[in-house]
Formats: sequence, C-alpha cells, structure tokens
Amino acid sequence: MPLPSDPSLDARLKHVLRHLPAPVGIVSSFDPDNGEPVGLAMSALMPVSLEPCSMAIAINRAGSAHDAMVRAGKFCINLLDSPRQDYLTPFASYAGRADRFTQADWRQNGAVWFIEGAPANIFCDIRERLAYGTHDLLIGEVYDLRSTGGADILGWANGALGRLSPLDKD
Repeated sequence: MPLPSDPSLDARLKHVLRHLPAPVGIVSSFDPDNGEPVGLAMSALMPVSLEPCSMAIAINRAGSAHDAMVRAGKFCINLLDSPRQDYLTPFASYAGRADRFTQADWRQNGAVWFIEGAPANIFCDIRERLAYGTHDLLIGEVYDLRSTGGADILGWANGALGRLSPLDKD
C-alpha cells in the first residue's frame, strides 16, 4: 500500500483509511420542521458503551442531513446487507437526493425513518455532541433496536463495498 504522491498528511491518511474495513450503512432521521426524512451513507460509526448502550457517528457539518439530524436529536443506524446495497447510491452523493427514501420498505419508528428488514436498525437519542475539525461526533444512547439476525453486513474496505463476515474455521 504505497502512499500517494501528494505529501499532505490528509491525503496520506485518507489513503491509509481506504484500507481500514468498516461497516457501512445509512444513518437516517427527520427534519423536525416538516417531518421529512433525512439521511446519509456512512462508515464513520462505532459502538461506544454498553452501560449505557450507545453508538457514535461522525457527521460532516456541511452535509445536507447534519442540521436537521442535530435539531431532531435522534438518528437511526441502518446496517445493510447485499440485497440492499443499491440503497447506498442515492445517499452517497448530492445528485441522488431525489431517489433517497423511495424504496417501499422505509418506515417510521416515531418520527425516525428506518429500513424495515435491514440486518439491524439502531435507534439513538443524541446525548453528546463534540465538534472537531469539519465534523461533529454525535453520541447517541440506544433507545430501540431491531435485528433480523442476518450476518451479511456490508462494509467498506480497499476503496470498495464488500461483505463483512467471519472467516471460516477449519
């Protein structure tokens, strides 16, 4: 994994992080002004604690979903499987915004939007917000969880979408 010719630290870090596997999903919420769904594709998500049960996401303050999500005070991490990989495309770019939330299995849990039948939906109330650089780290306390038990979780590594699954034991 040779480093890029661009000597800047951010370019070199971005290159290295391309090889760091991470789950990928759609983080969704709603705009409290009109109830409309908001969301974005994300791999910057992680568990924080089991006491209390909590998750963290890192969201760019310039992103289209940022302000509404912070004002709503809630988000849902929708982990995806192979059959739902096409859900990512409209959430990964501004150009696809009109096609977000068009699949028939989007539902609401209270006001928060989620994908019914996804391997996992992790519903969180935002408890902490830490601004750093271009992003806010939002720590959410889990208040509801749905899981199909599916093990086919999509991830991002080596600059491509793939499956995160255990290695077979011999």
